[in-house]
Amino acid sequence: MRHFILLVAFLALGACATATVAEKASRFDEGVAAYDAGDFETAYRIWNDLANENDLAAMRNVAQLLRQGKGVAKDSKRAFKLYMEAAEKGLVTAMANLGDMYLAGDGVERNPQAAAAWYARAASAGLSLAQWKLAAMYDTGNGVPVDKVRARGLLERAARNGYAPAQEKLREMGLELNAQGEVVEAPVQPAPVAEAAPAVVQPPASAGPVMPKGRQGILDDLFGGTSSPAPALPPAPASTAASVAPSTPKAAGMSPGDPISPDLIAKMAPADATSVYAGLAAYNAGDRKNALSIWFDAAARGVADAQLRVGLMHARGEGTIQDMIEAYRWLRHASTQGHPLAIEELARLSARLAPAERAIGESLVREPIGKAKKPG
Repeated sequence: MRHFILLVAFLALGACATATVAEKASRFDEGVAAYDAGDFETAYRIWNDLANENDLAAMRNVAQLLRQGKGVAKDSKRAFKLYMEAAEKGLVTAMANLGDMYLAGDGVERNPQAAAAWYARAASAGLSLAQWKLAAMYDTGNGVPVDKVRARGLLERAARNGYAPAQEKLREMGLELNAQGEVVEAPVQPAPVAEAAPAVVQPPASAGPVMPKGRQGILDDLFGGTSSPAPALPPAPASTAASVAPSTPKAAGMSPGDPISPDLIAKMAPADATSVYAGLAAYNAGDRKNALSIWFDAAARGVADAQLRVGLMHARGEGTIQDMIEAYRWLRHASTQGHPLAIEELARLSARLAPAERAIGESLVREPIGKAKKPG
């Protein structure tokens, strides 16, 4: 009977929690409808109430209204604080908003390095807009060292995610994505013959009926933001495919597929050595994802040589998306154990990161190693 009563109480609590979530979602959508209708004061009131109840998306939207002065007096400093709170609690779009504010010096002292760090965090989580903006920073050396290869890698990631400006930039470079999501040289379009009929000029999209924005439109406004447009990448030089850097060039230093030092093997447990060798076999057979998966399992057990190779794979974008901060995490773990090659690679990587990026990497190192997410 006691167990039955506990079960009933548990189910009642669960139903109550579900109802609360649904009620908050309904209120949030009321704010969206008010925003779409141009009633910014009502949108602000609804979202501000939800923000006070720890709704992260509402915090972001309130911050953007404060930043733009829509429906409320403009207050960039409070907007920055709300973005920071939402970002620190894991809202990826708020991380990109923080990057915008640091880059513009809006509500906070201008700090391109901090902007790059927050863009990097959002880019690592897969936000295309942040990948695009960080690519521009690496391309021009704004807040970070100039790194054309990394800029190109970020651009490709945004394009693969379907981000239209990144796809257009690739087309300007004479490139395109094939069906497998690989960046390849775009086929040369034949020149039109003289007898060809003139192309029919289509009316601009804006000439059509205006559709309601809805949830996606509000998100575009609030975290894409007309107030914080993506920085434009410099125009690509007129070039052939030979002048375009490969997407995964051979990096200076060690390759993930380099052989294991006999001295290191002698210090490993047999099972750990087997795992490292299995990853090497997969890597050298061209199966990068399987190699990374094998090494990751060993790295999570604390095998320094596997941690080194997982870090290198992330740095090069092999078997997973390129992620320098995640690379820092694993190289740092391996170097802490005294792995000589990891110490060298960590020093090489650190020189490429902004101080704020290294700080984020250090915060990851302090997390329990079991919390690291296995690359998909």
